[in-house]
Amino acid sequence: LVRTDREDSESASAGLSYGIGIALTFVLYMFLLLYGQMVMTSIIEEKNNRVLEIMVSSIKPTQLMLGKIMGIGLVALTQILLWCVLLIVMSAFILPALLPADMLAQVQQMQAGGLATTAIDSEDMEIVSALAMLGNVGFIVKILVWMTVFLIAGFLFYSAINAAIGSAVDNIQDAGQLQIIIVLPIMIGLVASMVSAADPNSSLAFWLSMIPFTSPMVMMSRIPAGIPDWEVILSLVILIAWVFAVIWIAAKIYRVGIFMYGKKPNVREIIRWIQYK
Repeated sequence: LVRTDREDSESASAGLSYGIGIALTFVLYMFLLLYGQMVMTSIIEEKNNRVLEIMVSSIKPTQLMLGKIMGIGLVALTQILLWCVLLIVMSAFILPALLPADMLAQVQQMQAGGLATTAIDSEDMEIVSALAMLGNVGFIVKILVWMTVFLIAGFLFYSAINAAIGSAVDNIQDAGQLQIIIVLPIMIGLVASMVSAADPNSSLAFWLSMIPFTSPMVMMSRIPAGIPDWEVILSLVILIAWVFAVIWIAAKIYRVGIFMYGKKPNVREIIRWIQYK
């Protein structure tokens, strides 16, 4: 069977959407692990140096924990915003400047919806379709904004868990044993994102993008495919609700854990910390 130029264009767009989705997923994967671990490591170091005991004399433990998370989060946000600006500049100015005049005209016609599919061959159609997507500044800005929003929410979610773990232990070795609580869901989210990017409208992709532990990465693998906005908003609302819940629990653990030394608490003790008023 002979494929039409329209099918070639759709295939190129789907392939590029898959690639963009996977790239965004890996960005979130890297930031959630790297900067989340920085929160935990920093708290353990300050706890061992008894710095926290001095600081809590003038500030509430919950405020101290949130300050730590927000401080490291702003570092991550600054880096991601610089990347976003660079990508937008490349899409808006550098890419059009590098294209030959005839190719640029075809890309602009496709973006405007006025390019006749019979005007160019199938191979050029795939190239033009891909360039039209990459040169669409509105599309690039949209996915970068969503990536930044989900990065912030995902960071707050996992950093609160990291803060709770860091306050409950005395050294990196003990923290490493508990990090499976964080690493495993993120790894599952990474694998699930690859599956979801291949079929972004499947039921599995939808439900995985609603579960807070996997939603930041899975949703970012689906957004470039053009899923309905209400799914993105619903996923974000659920994630934010869980962020508040996890921060509340982490603050309960943090305010007790930072004063505990010499003993790794078990699950029952941590639950008891959460129940303290």
